[in-house]
Amino acid sequence: MSTPAFPPLPSSLKAIQHYMKIALEYDKRDPSIAYWCRLYALQQGLVLDAKSKEALTFLTTLMTWLENVKKNLKSDETVANEIVAQAHVENHALKLFFWADSEDRLQHLNKNVVKAFYTAGMLLEVCSTFGEASEEIAQQKKYAKWRAAHLNTCLKTGEPPQEPAPKPDEENLDELENEEYNIPTSSVGANLVENISPVEEPKPTSFAAGYVSPQPEEIPTYHQESQNPSLTAEQLTHAQKLCKYASSALTYEDIPTAVDNLEKALRLLKTGI
Repeated sequence: MSTPAFPPLPSSLKAIQHYMKIALEYDKRDPSIAYWCRLYALQQGLVLDAKSKEALTFLTTLMTWLENVKKNLKSDETVANEIVAQAHVENHALKLFFWADSEDRLQHLNKNVVKAFYTAGMLLEVCSTFGEASEEIAQQKKYAKWRAAHLNTCLKTGEPPQEPAPKPDEENLDELENEEYNIPTSSVGANLVENISPVEEPKPTSFAAGYVSPQPEEIPTYHQESQNPSLTAEQLTHAQKLCKYASSALTYEDIPTAVDNLEKALRLLKTGI
């Protein structure tokens, strides 16, 4: 996919710059992820400012790009089918998250770990396009964003990382954006790709060798008990995604993750929780 040319991003739409930059990184690597990042940016942009001339010019250009890409990729299920798309984006985000978490716990503090956490958090945010996230995904999203900002601060100060409650700090995230990409807010446009430093993909061997499953007390998850084993369409969809995650983990020879996801799917199908 060729790099799109957008007009300068107005200050009123500053909040969507994160997603526009992530999209640029994936234009050639994974066009469907780039598509969903920009669609999420459009949705948020329309809420932020749909009246000023500058914002309308930017959002209209973005909308036209999305329409053209959707036509060109109509045979790609990761664009045309929202269920497949959600699983695809979520799965990729979780691969980044688990790799970064593993490296973090091994005390391998570097910019690649920061970028992986950061990108994972942003992509999990993009998944809200498909509907409300599960509590587990919501917690992982918060943790990834917070951890990226915290580790970035530690890299600058030389202080060892700490483990406060996972809470995104938007000010630190903006600082992380400016430092990681070295791009002024007004520069998000046609020339953005020249300045951006792409997130490096974790290698499968590293992911498989170093993965350490996050413990419940470190990334809390919550499950509501149910006495009714009959499943809703949403529960069935979630069970399908868990199975896909297990399959993906097997690709990386990550047996513990595959078993964990399969056990979750089985429990969900049996009990509804």
